[in-house]
Amino acid sequence: MQEYKYCPMCMSPLGSDFIEGRERLNCPRCKWVNYRNPLPVVACLLLNRGGELLLIKRGIEPCKGAWALAGGFIELDETYREAAERELEEETGLCGKAGRLVGVHMHESPLYGALVVIGVEITAEREEITVGDDAADARFFPKEALPEVPFPSHRNLIEDFFRVN
Repeated sequence: MQEYKYCPMCMSPLGSDFIEGRERLNCPRCKWVNYRNPLPVVACLLLNRGGELLLIKRGIEPCKGAWALAGGFIELDETYREAAERELEEETGLCGKAGRLVGVHMHESPLYGALVVIGVEITAEREEITVGDDAADARFFPKEALPEVPFPSHRNLIEDFFRVN
């Protein structure tokens, strides 16, 4: 996560003040305030016909080699549903349809800072996976035999999902 030393608007050295209930970096010259907001991310929750949950093995950091939900950052020009459908296809080759909102959880990433992780139920017609993009592997797991998932937000979303399914 980038820490500013100079104002990105006028290049003056930044100060720190208590603004709107929090200590925030700000520019005494042009009054710019560094509002550190979380980045929005989607996580896909998809069951196959046998009731098994789709997980991907991460091909990139953080947690490279660990199992997680398919997902990624929401782009500026898309809804969270569109982002879920795009990320699913990029990582698994599956074309899916975004359904209900499963839940929303916060997560602190060592690379990106605070994330808002939006869990989306996805349905897909076919189940033949073609691994791509950021995934090293992808497969369906029975609820009783899920591997370790390192991201607390993903674990919470899986719990939320199976409470209903």
